[in-house]
Amino acid sequence: MRHGDRVKKLGRKKEHRHALMKNLCRALFIAERIKTTLPKAKAARSLAERLIEYAKRNDLAAKRQIYRYIPDHKLVQVICDEIGPRFTKRAGGYTRIYRMGPRMGDGAEMAILELVEQSEVSVLTQRRKLIERRMLVEAGKEKKPKEKKKKEPGAKAKEKAKVEAKKEKPKKTPKTTSPKKKGK
Repeated sequence: MRHGDRVKKLGRKKEHRHALMKNLCRALFIAERIKTTLPKAKAARSLAERLIEYAKRNDLAAKRQIYRYIPDHKLVQVICDEIGPRFTKRAGGYTRIYRMGPRMGDGAEMAILELVEQSEVSVLTQRRKLIERRMLVEAGKEKKPKEKKKKEPGAKAKEKAKVEAKKEKPKKTPKTTSPKKKGK
């Protein structure tokens, strides 16, 4: 029986489910509208609304709470500076879900999850470019092989001298005691 279990499992393990919710919320805050299945949208809505509550406070502790779920400094700044202030007069209900009907392939109920108060299209495209550009720049950085530091020619000789000096030191031998004579 599932008495008291208030978590929608979504057919995933805990870690996978949390990663899915983080990714859905990240996509929601970038585009302000996402298309997904109805159960995923309902689960992501609760996390998104909690993050918007933090964004309305807009202090350091709130930013750190948001960063726990969305580890992207620029996106956290966008959430706190642009999205949060839009909802200051609203006491909840920051997102809305539209049902789209069944999906063609498997018949899953589809939905659109969106923020109630949306930005202009130009702001959204600018935000999307900012996030995508940074990802492209990070992906473009190639890992350069680290160059090994070349030791000075005299450094090897110094190391060998140290090793030989250690070998030359006489080792301390433990004191031997003479065996006790046993009386008859």
